Amino acid sequence: MFQLIETIKLQDGRFNNLRYHEQRMNHSLKQLYGVEGKTELNPFLASLDFPRKGLYKCRLVYDSYSKTFEFIPYTFKPITSLTLIEANAILYDLKYSNRASINYLMDKRGGGDDILIIKNGWVTDCSYANIVFKSGSKWYTPHTYLLKGTMRESLLDAGEIEVQPIKVSDIKKFEKFKLINAMLGFDGAECDISNIL
Repeated sequence: MFQLIETIKLQDGRFNNLRYHEQRMNHSLKQLYGVEGKTELNPFLASLDFPRKGLYKCRLVYDSYSKTFEFIPYTFKPITSLTLIEANAILYDLKYSNRASINYLMDKRGGGDDILIIKNGWVTDCSYANIVFKSGSKWYTPHTYLLKGTMRESLLDAGEIEVQPIKVSDIKKFEKFKLINAMLGFDGAECDISNIL
């Protein structure tokens, strides 16, 4: 049985973006197992003994029958450079706990802090995050993502970022990039586009 994962930000006793995590869980369970249902994380998480102070990653591993969790203290790891990696056959449309295909690509990153995966000439995602590119005062995210990130969806709904087709040849048209995910939010460092190797 395939296991799925959600990474939920827990800061000072407050779980973030639960609605988007629930939506993804419901979609994943239906796609993978044919399970129709409405996941409600708040009652489940509220019943747990969780830290009330500090920043933690709540790692929830689940399938159609079970849920397990752990709380891991979280420290931001600075990512300032990306290595372009072509992977035309990669699929990661559901957030599987098995990340072997992505780990394999990470092993080929050379001097970059992380990777930027290119699929059939189109920009997709980094290893643990979606990416956004800055042009002027606006931020854009590729329409060819691998995984529909919860922070990406939240920022799109709020109108803070926009979707745009971005080929690898388009990268140089932007000025900055930053990574976004459940833990980073939209607060990650803005990095110069020249740091994409």
